[in-house]
Parts: sequence; structure tokens; C-alpha cells
Amino acid sequence: MPTLSGRSEAPSRPPGTEASPDPSAEWRQLISRAAADFFFFQNRGYPRSAALEWVGNRYRLVHLDRMLLHRGVSSAEAALRRRGKRCRGAVWREQRLVVDGHNVHITVESALLGRPLLLANDGALRDLAGESAKFRFREASALAAEAIFRFLEALRPVEVLFLFDSPMSHSGALAGLYRRHMKTVGIDGDARAVPVPEREIPYRQCVVASSDSAVLDASCHWLDLAHGVLEMSGRLELAADFSSLICERSAVSL
Repeated sequence: MPTLSGRSEAPSRPPGTEASPDPSAEWRQLISRAAADFFFFQNRGYPRSAALEWVGNRYRLVHLDRMLLHRGVSSAEAALRRRGKRCRGAVWREQRLVVDGHNVHITVESALLGRPLLLANDGALRDLAGESAKFRFREASALAAEAIFRFLEALRPVEVLFLFDSPMSHSGALAGLYRRHMKTVGIDGDARAVPVPEREIPYRQCVVASSDSAVLDASCHWLDLAHGVLEMSGRLELAADFSSLICERSAVSL
């Protein structure tokens, strides 16, 4: 891990590398060091936004690099707490599964479109699409739904409820597509568009499928459905993997 100092000269991107994430070894080393610093600050109670700005400026990170850190690195306490509630194996099939619809769907669709994904240190697979506010239904949307239902058809959960954000465009059409898939593969449950899905989730009576940090914090048990879907379909490719960033291996001084 790096030693931080206000006077030190930080490594930075070479000129002309604004298209990010960059798969080069140099970029990966840069992000690794920046992530270690961001992790350090969070473990000491610094505000996330201020810590991210400091680290981003020090390493001269472009916007997408900063998003990688924001979505991929939590404090050790938060990461371990979320990891402790994650479902592993297939025992989740015996409980009701409530899916944060757009969250899971957009992650899978992003992978199919070749957009960058990251594995966060809290164990969740996340996308960097920033599509929530501008999501639109397209051919890849249908392919993402098919991939999700291939996974569910193979695992056969007892019941599934998909909750989509009704304020987002095409949410009704997406919910309708999911209901048709459920009927086709014979899975009990429903798909609905609701104003605020997070308020509709019965956190104590189900397993939640999401990667949203607030949803994970509120849940008792959660499933990384998008990760399972993409792993089964052979489409899981990571731009960054922060899953090992749990313990500080050496002191970092300011």
C-alpha cells in the first residue's frame, strides 16, 4: 500500500488515457493504489465524498475511475457486514426471492453490451453504466431477461417477486416481459412496477437479490443474482476486482 503525504508526487495516468477503464497493467496498479487509499480513509471515518475527491485528485483519476472506487470500495466494517448476509450455495431456493428488478437487469444487460463490471469488496457485482435514469428497452434488454430466466429455470426457486421502478421509462413493459417468462418456465411469483421498490421489499421475510448497498444493509439475507446469471452464461468479465480489499496489510501515514 502507498504512503500518503500532501507533499508526495502521486502516480497519474499517462496523457491521452481518458477512455477508462484501461485494461493495462499500469492502470490496474494505479487503481489498486488509489483503492487502498480510499479504503484507508473510510476505515477512519472520513466522509466518502471528501475521501473520494482527495484520492481522485491525488491520482488524477477520470470520472469512470472514480466511479469504480465509489461503487467498489466500502469500509472494512460495511464490507464484512454485507458479506456476512450473502447467500451462498443453493439454500436460497427454499425461500421467497424478491428481486430489485432494474438493479439486477441493468447489471446483466451491461455485461451483454460489453460495459465494465466490478466486483466490490463487499462481495457484490456492480456495473458502471449509470443507466438507471436513462434506461430504455432494446434488444439487449430481451437477451438479459432470457439469461436471467435460464438461471432461474435451472435453480427453480419456490417463488420470485420482481419489483421494477415505475418512474423509469418502459418499466411496465419490462415487468410484463418478466411475467411472460415466469409463465413460460413455470416459476411461481409476479413482476410489478412500483414507485419505490425498496419500500416494497419485505426484508425480514425473504432473500433479496440486489447489489444496491442500501438494500444490502437493510436485508437479512441477499443473493448476487446478476453474478450467478453471468457466471452461468460465461459472460462474467471484470474491469476491476476489489474483493480482496478487506484488511489493511500495512500502515499508511498522512
